[in-house]
Amino acid sequence: MNSYRGEIIMLSPEFEDFYRSWLQKAEEYEETDLRQCFDKFFTLFVVYNRLYAEATFTLARKGEINLATRYSFPDSMAAKSYVQKYLGGANLLSKLEDNEESKQAIATIRNLIEDGIFNIKLNMVTGNSQREADLELLKSLKSTNRGQRARAILDIIYSIRCNMFHGHKGFTPVQVKILRPVITVLENIIRVLCDKLSTESTSG
Repeated sequence: MNSYRGEIIMLSPEFEDFYRSWLQKAEEYEETDLRQCFDKFFTLFVVYNRLYAEATFTLARKGEINLATRYSFPDSMAAKSYVQKYLGGANLLSKLEDNEESKQAIATIRNLIEDGIFNIKLNMVTGNSQREADLELLKSLKSTNRGQRARAILDIIYSIRCNMFHGHKGFTPVQVKILRPVITVLENIIRVLCDKLSTESTSG
């Protein structure tokens, strides 16, 4: 389990307080049962949501994306495409795979999808599985293109978030098998994002 409470976060005091308090809350869950895994994922996603929103606004301030014509925040694009753009897909993947725990977690997620144990892409209206979409996701996850693999990882995390938030993810013990490795990967993405945002805040 990763701990970030000792890190120095060179962002606004409000941002730092938010970051530390929510990660401290996440650390209180032990991933020992279904309820704790659900609670930890939800808690970590709150942190991730705040970080990818800040990354999105940073890209907009730099003129790398245009939010001026939008009427709402592009949540799906931010969590997947804009995080990849902000961090660099190959760079993100390298940082994830440099961490042995995270590397093994990604392999576990890949095997679970390949074996058909979990459906990642669900119809948001009916909740039905979309195996063809999962196979496309798996293809990207196994790609030799590092950016494509990074995008697939971000897509998996956001898809699981959507499955939970829209009530389509079953609340059964088997879900622990997918949630534990996803939590490990999400913790590391949060660290990478915060490191980059912190560096830019200091240099800016």
